[in-house]
Amino acid sequence: MSLREREPSNAQRTAVLWLLALTVAFMVYASLYPFELDADRLRSLGQEDWLRSLAWRRPARTDLIANLLFYLPFGALLTILTPRHWRAPVRVLFVAACGVLLSVLIECAQFATRTRDPSITDVAINASSAGLASLLALGARRLGLRPGLPQLRTSRPDPMALLLIVLWLAFHAAPFMPTPRFVWYWNNPLRMIDVYWSLADAAGFFAGYVIVCAALAGLLRRTSFWPAFLACATLSLLARVVFRGHRLGLDECLGFLLAVPVAWHVLRGTERSIPRRAAFWSIPAFLFFALAPFAFSAAAPDFQWLSIPAATGRTLAGEPGIIETAFFCIGIVWLLTEGGLPLRRVVAGVLAAALCIEVGQAWQVGKAAHLAAPVLVLCAGFLVWARERLRPEVDEAGRAPA
Repeated sequence: MSLREREPSNAQRTAVLWLLALTVAFMVYASLYPFELDADRLRSLGQEDWLRSLAWRRPARTDLIANLLFYLPFGALLTILTPRHWRAPVRVLFVAACGVLLSVLIECAQFATRTRDPSITDVAINASSAGLASLLALGARRLGLRPGLPQLRTSRPDPMALLLIVLWLAFHAAPFMPTPRFVWYWNNPLRMIDVYWSLADAAGFFAGYVIVCAALAGLLRRTSFWPAFLACATLSLLARVVFRGHRLGLDECLGFLLAVPVAWHVLRGTERSIPRRAAFWSIPAFLFFALAPFAFSAAAPDFQWLSIPAATGRTLAGEPGIIETAFFCIGIVWLLTEGGLPLRRVVAGVLAAALCIEVGQAWQVGKAAHLAAPVLVLCAGFLVWARERLRPEVDEAGRAPA
């Protein structure tokens, strides 16, 4: 049997490119968070600062975990995209050199932040991680082990569906800073579980997983759906343990378990009926999540129209952060338009519903009315409109022209 590698198909290369781009985006985000930019620090750099960054230092455990989480997949994905006629040592060196270049650029950008301290140690570890991942990927190929890359439906995936997947994972992983606390969970696994749960939050997670199901069904072929759906759910749940500020909630576990049979039901439909079935299940669950616990008060309503909710996390009253709100607003508009409804009617209806929900939340204890959701509905309508203008025509087999 020949050990010669096959060239990946266009759809496979597209999937790898998207994964690589998302990986690099997360790496840049995690390296520059919390974005406390300071031009004065950049202007005041002297020889002593540069020498300190070139000194070898023992890496912090958090930085080491971050390097492994990001540069290992970076090296593996980049190895898949390298030309197959290159020899293995050349491919490994190329991937390691790309790791050095990217790491140096990020470390230099950290000089413009207040709290980040660049170090040559990070560059060495990042390059080693990328090279090691490349070596492992090539070794697995030589042994006949091939990664199960998702099979895209077309060579040009729907950007709206891809955006929904990114927002869903971003909501779970933000602020994208890993923490070594998950090592403690080996001694006491119950620490990772948030025993508090509510039926409303479970309904919200259920609606989210159904929207993710429809997004993946719009991106992938049927044969690749379930591995990708389970992988996405696994990443979502693991992010609660690995990243800072999260714990694994029983409400999300319950929402996921309830969403699995619904996902099977949604996937049994035709391509046109999939978004309709997903909307049928997700929209009522989202409305229940948005209006629960229905604890309306006779006190004066709290209207905070010009304030912006937190980026992530939920308040004690159950209000979602801005990233999760964007996910739901974009997801509902996308589902209804993909189901065949006119965009104008969808935007008008969802906008009116969002305003009604905000007014209803203003009368509940611990909640307030914001303009974030209505504005995000308008943004979702614009994105769908732009997607329709930019999306190429497809043939009967579902292939977009090159």
